[in-house]
Amino acid sequence: MRTVMLIALIVVAIPVAIAYPSVSSNARENWSDVQQSRQRQFVNVTAASWIFPYLRRQAERMKTADVPIEWRGTSFTNGACLAEHMDQLPVGKYGYAIRIACESLHTIQMTYAADCAETSACHIPAQAVVELQDVMERLRVAFSDANLVQPYPDDLGQIHN
Repeated sequence: MRTVMLIALIVVAIPVAIAYPSVSSNARENWSDVQQSRQRQFVNVTAASWIFPYLRRQAERMKTADVPIEWRGTSFTNGACLAEHMDQLPVGKYGYAIRIACESLHTIQMTYAADCAETSACHIPAQAVVELQDVMERLRVAFSDANLVQPYPDDLGQIHN
């Protein structure tokens, strides 16, 4: 009986000893892939996730500006877009998209500032609105996979951001 058990053990041990190094190296590689994919799901987009709706709201405000404070009410070189704040953004597409959006919004704001110079009215050109929409569309595309909460309609059907 002991001999049979010993032979069975040897018969099982030889293939296991041959296959173990290959199986264990594959398992280690796959485990690191699993760990990396877990980290990608929880990318730190916290700072970028609050700047994104803020910039979207400011761009909408600029598109419908009736008075200069609505056009120039936000500085896209200070505040949320301050260089020190940009350094806190995660490296990658979210941070890059926010930086480019801040720069583009500042450029648009300065380019069309003369069209909103009167204290009583703004005459925002259609081209400025198109440029603002382009910036927001690029930002929306960059954040399309960030799983941020979508704007929700209230009981009257109005969208709240």
